[in-house]
Amino acid sequence: MKTSDAAQLLLRLAGLGVNLYGWQRRFIDDASRFRIMLKPRGVGATFTMAVEALTHAVLKPGSTTLLTSYSLRQSLEIFRHVKQTLEKAASSGVIHEGATYRLTYECGERSAVLGNGSRIVSLPNNPDALRGYRADAVYVDEAALFRDDFKVRTAVMFTTVARQGRIALASTPKGRRGWFYEAWTAEQGWSKHLVSYRSSPHITQQDLQELRRVMTDLEWRQEMECEFLDEANAFIPYEKILACVEDYQPSKPGEESRVYLGVDFGRYRDSTVVVGVAREDDRLRVCYLAELKQKPFSVQLEVISRAVETFSPAAVAVDSTGMGAPLAEKLAEHIPSIMPVSISSAVKQSLVNNLRNNIVDGKVVIPADATTLINQLRIFQQVLEDGAARYEAPAGEHDDYVIALALACYAAAADKSSTPAAVKFWSWPSPPRLRP
Repeated sequence: MKTSDAAQLLLRLAGLGVNLYGWQRRFIDDASRFRIMLKPRGVGATFTMAVEALTHAVLKPGSTTLLTSYSLRQSLEIFRHVKQTLEKAASSGVIHEGATYRLTYECGERSAVLGNGSRIVSLPNNPDALRGYRADAVYVDEAALFRDDFKVRTAVMFTTVARQGRIALASTPKGRRGWFYEAWTAEQGWSKHLVSYRSSPHITQQDLQELRRVMTDLEWRQEMECEFLDEANAFIPYEKILACVEDYQPSKPGEESRVYLGVDFGRYRDSTVVVGVAREDDRLRVCYLAELKQKPFSVQLEVISRAVETFSPAAVAVDSTGMGAPLAEKLAEHIPSIMPVSISSAVKQSLVNNLRNNIVDGKVVIPADATTLINQLRIFQQVLEDGAARYEAPAGEHDDYVIALALACYAAAADKSSTPAAVKFWSWPSPPRLRP
């Protein structure tokens, strides 16, 4: 029996009503020790790895299977598929020669132990978390999004030593860098599987048409056509961005932390974005993210006011350019810490250079699940033209998260009272403002 046949039997036992596609069967039946899957969004790669992981655990008693992704949340998403299939399959019995057999297991929040002694463990993106395990199979989901991915590669590889363990990588591309990119384009020994959305019938033509209308050209090429895009004019090195990424959920910091908000008001089809950062010693940790798409100004002002009420920020830097001017004035009526910033080209250069310096110096902390922010930082570019520099997203892309974060970092830099020496010697009558 092929492994994909056993996987299909498990799915039928679980009553999920899922029939494996051809590409899923080819991947599951590939007996290569090292496999890699380049795939678009939404085709079901995470589900495929979860089903294979469970099938492997059932067929190989006493085995250890590890699941990992770029964040604990995403690692738990793989495990959620495992747990759901396991629970449903275990509730059904298989009758053989008059006897009924059932899967037995014990399940926790991040791991499961089957009755045959096999275990499946979900781990976050942390090389140290992988050390100490000896695995028969390791599944790495969204591998292109990993920070410290070469350290993760070393840790993953050594979990399989002396057990002839197998490794499977799957991801949508994210630039021409990192372990996943090198494994797909250069490294030898990987069995490669290229998946197309055209091979996944659950993605309908209507889905594709609607997605194409709202996605930018670069987003479509990367997320759906699986292109490794080259950020030739990238303003901030992607490796430096990833070095600032940590696996946590944004939340309200302790009372002793000073918080700063940055607000970039949307224009036309752009979103209004609010980013909050909390000072932790010499670092600024992103503690709040809100994107408001096509919301009336009254709703935007209400969301900003609630964020101010929740975080009691030391300063709120607001884009007061153009249509942002009356909104900033409205906010200033009841928020004394408002810092209007009129963003000319010179001011924008100062803002983004301050942000870049903070990221390059490792003084910004970004949550791993903030994928829109990370992607906008990755593609944000410096374009030189006739001796002058422009700072912007590529044509058709957005930089609202970048500017909101830059404003929050500026508010933090302008807050002299956050520096003990400054508190002693200086007193600001009002928050300093950038001027065009």
